[in-house]
Amino acid sequence: MRGRSWVRLVACLGAAGLLVAHATPAHAQETSGSTWAAIGGGALGLYSGAMLGSMGSWLPCNRTYQSMTCVRVSTVAAGVVGAASGIVIGAVDSETLGDAAVGSGVGFAIGAVAGLAMKPFAEGFTWLDVAAVAGMGGAIGASPVGAAVGFGAGTLVGVVLWQVIPSIELSDALAFSVGGMALGGLTGWVYRALDVESNQPSGMARAAIPIGFTLTF
Repeated sequence: MRGRSWVRLVACLGAAGLLVAHATPAHAQETSGSTWAAIGGGALGLYSGAMLGSMGSWLPCNRTYQSMTCVRVSTVAAGVVGAASGIVIGAVDSETLGDAAVGSGVGFAIGAVAGLAMKPFAEGFTWLDVAAVAGMGGAIGASPVGAAVGFGAGTLVGVVLWQVIPSIELSDALAFSVGGMALGGLTGWVYRALDVESNQPSGMARAAIPIGFTLTF
């Protein structure tokens, strides 16, 4: 995506956050949501969703002729879904968003430690790779329950296919685990958004999501 498009995306996430926050003034008194929490939720969801989308696209996109385009599309689409979910969560319940932020920080720290531990032993493993591992840890930590469930389901599917289909190798089975973890993490964002929004009497937060999507594109 071109730089100008990224600027538009971030700006529109902020606008969508403002729309969500001001569309539900009565409910704002009953919950801990706020305008700034909505904007922060959009940013965190964008980061986590984009990273998860990139991770989850490794297996399917490597089997296409335009793998890089496939990865970019998956990354942007997952980022938008994560951002929309984060906006709703922040607008309605900043405590839930705070838990996601703490989890992301813990995941980032664990990923950084893992990356540093791998660097001396993995040939060609650079500081950029360490940062990438840390970033993936942060993305997973923001939605740990969904990522864990997805990882388990993906591992089960991968192992079964590895045993049943001769053309499936161990690396493919591992890719299923990663893909499942990414899909589960993204689903976790959507689930939490729907969960907090379901407690919203007016349902106006849901109405703001299409506005954010329209402005983004």
